[in-house]
Amino acid sequence: MDKLKAIQYFLSAAQSGSLSAAARQQGVTLQAVAKLVNALEAELGTTLFQRGSRGLQLTADGAQYAEACAPLLAQLQAADDGLRQARQRPQGTLVVGGTPFLLQHCIVPALPEFHASYPDLTLDFRTVLHLEELAAKDCDLLLLHGWFEAGAWVRRELPVMAQVTAATPDYWKRQGFPRHPRDLADHNCLSYRNPYGKLLDLWRYRQTGPQGDVVEEVVVRGWLNSNHRDNLLALALDHGGVMRIAPATVQADLASGRLVPALLDWEMMDPPPLALYFRPELRRTLRLRVFADFAAALCTELSQITDAKGQASIDGRPAWHQGNNRRASSWLSHR
Repeated sequence: MDKLKAIQYFLSAAQSGSLSAAARQQGVTLQAVAKLVNALEAELGTTLFQRGSRGLQLTADGAQYAEACAPLLAQLQAADDGLRQARQRPQGTLVVGGTPFLLQHCIVPALPEFHASYPDLTLDFRTVLHLEELAAKDCDLLLLHGWFEAGAWVRRELPVMAQVTAATPDYWKRQGFPRHPRDLADHNCLSYRNPYGKLLDLWRYRQTGPQGDVVEEVVVRGWLNSNHRDNLLALALDHGGVMRIAPATVQADLASGRLVPALLDWEMMDPPPLALYFRPELRRTLRLRVFADFAAALCTELSQITDAKGQASIDGRPAWHQGNNRRASSWLSHR
């Protein structure tokens, strides 16, 4: 005998005053209800119902048993409902690793709205620059800029963010506004050193004209290089140099005029790809899915915020990225 079902049928019959009504409520046959109620009475060694022309009437034992069982069944139903709701509402902690500049300037400003939608989900952000570093192993999901081999991670590609060449109005006034990419050779250009230690001192530009594409490659120089873009941004905002940057990460500075982009009739080439990486065993986890969808939608929206000419595209890993040279510009002497 399925005792839980027998109790459910008994309570349904007690509330409705009819075995046939209980059968309809439970979505089973009259015979199924009668069989389990009779079996329950046999196990308890008592009569739960008086059966007569007026339908079912609870006996004294039946009324006592119903009073005892109803709260227990309600608690069980509440436990079932709570578990179902928990499975439909993300909970727990999600460990997210990523490029700090991207997390700070793109993801964090949108987190209050995300938290309002998922208040039971805790986020634990970690600084991770590439997939091979030790810190990545402790993360459930990564949001990274750059050319990486996914390996055991599942990769979800996101739209590439176009980049612009920018400095403050004061800097441009003092040093001259560039009209051509070659003019940057005379400027203090702030170069980023990627997670593999390569200095990105080769800035490539493309312009489409009547005769086709024109590509200009400029080896830039400056007195500050850094593997953290916030260092470069701080100096650029202090009128100290020219920076290559995605408009989506400095929206307020561009909107206020603190940063002014140059060479907008040229497209900056080789923007780094952007992707989410997560572990295969977690791909169906609700907390991972909701954050991945949130981050993907946000980055897609931000990729459309650009002052750059045309659409950024990725034609695979650029040639200068290959090899162990410490500078991207070293590629020019080997091609």
